Amino acid sequence: MSNKLLQPDGWLVLGLPWPEQAQDGWGECALAIAPQTSPRRLVSKEAGTALDLAGGLAREPGDGPGKAVFFSDVTLWLDKQGKSWGALGIDHEAVIDELVKAQVPQLYMTLSRKAHAILCDASREGLRLHYAGGDVEHVTPQVRADVHAAVATILERDWPVHIQDLVDRGAIQIK
Repeated sequence: MSNKLLQPDGWLVLGLPWPEQAQDGWGECALAIAPQTSPRRLVSKEAGTALDLAGGLAREPGDGPGKAVFFSDVTLWLDKQGKSWGALGIDHEAVIDELVKAQVPQLYMTLSRKAHAILCDASREGLRLHYAGGDVEHVTPQVRADVHAAVATILERDWPVHIQDLVDRGAIQIK
């Protein structure tokens, strides 16, 4: 089996709506796709562009977020380039919906509510979390980097097992 399928260069991680049935502040709220191993013929040109941008950011040693590229990272990167999804003619919400439904290998992830908020944040100044007791936490670039590292660690551990299971069950055909 291709090593790239089991251990891709990186993942695009999509934030899903926070589940109503979350437990103790944790919920299945993210979906990971390996851009490098997702056949572009199975997705639209717009979704392919999102996968290509995420794949490029995952391989960017200095400026990239690491192997786990959040959709919000791509949005922030576009903003730094003076661009937006709309300027590219891409409806980003439609692309996310399409990728969630795409017939490509995917892995659903359970994250904490805080990690989910950070995953979904594409603000220039960084997220501010407001807690019930009145405390406010400004999410620093280091906290965001820590969430990236944690998500990458989860994917490096769980992705190969998941993909091997799909192959063993015949859900994925290897040529």
